[in-house]
Amino acid sequence: MGKAIGVMEFRSIGKGIESLDAMLKCASVSVILSRIICIGKYFVIITGDVAAVENAINTGNIIGTNEVKGSLIIPSVAEGVLEKINVKIDKSDIKALGIVETKSLAYGILAANSVKKSSNVELLKVSIMLGLGGKCLVLFTGDVASVESALEYTKNKINDNPKIVSAISIPSPSKELIDAL
Repeated sequence: MGKAIGVMEFRSIGKGIESLDAMLKCASVSVILSRIICIGKYFVIITGDVAAVENAINTGNIIGTNEVKGSLIIPSVAEGVLEKINVKIDKSDIKALGIVETKSLAYGILAANSVKKSSNVELLKVSIMLGLGGKCLVLFTGDVASVESALEYTKNKINDNPKIVSAISIPSPSKELIDAL
């Protein structure tokens, strides 16, 4: 991708929309995703060059004040991460299954980026949905060693480990489990 992304999550939908407007007016950034999420929150992902994204996120934090639940900047997002948001899982070649559950959507995007950059694994899905209560679920596959390595790397990369609800490796998931995903 070569561009940075900025992720913001707001406790207030109105404040989130107001902040996004200010972000778009102050910097040359584009909206990748803008969505109302569970329990009356607002979530946005923007992209642009690093300086523009930093400027926009700073503006969002100023306008959003105490309604900002979280924000982060990923200077160089791994290829394929954004394309895996809320997609249907390709169940044809799942080996070991890796699962990272985070307390916020922003940290979920960071976890997905870490997983993708860490080892030889395939990102299956980044779940950002209404029914998750503001959480994010990252699913990925690979051989057992790669999945476990990706989990360790991601836990170390996200220094604020209380943001990670679970980090699980299922070495040989049942066909029924895969079908249920």
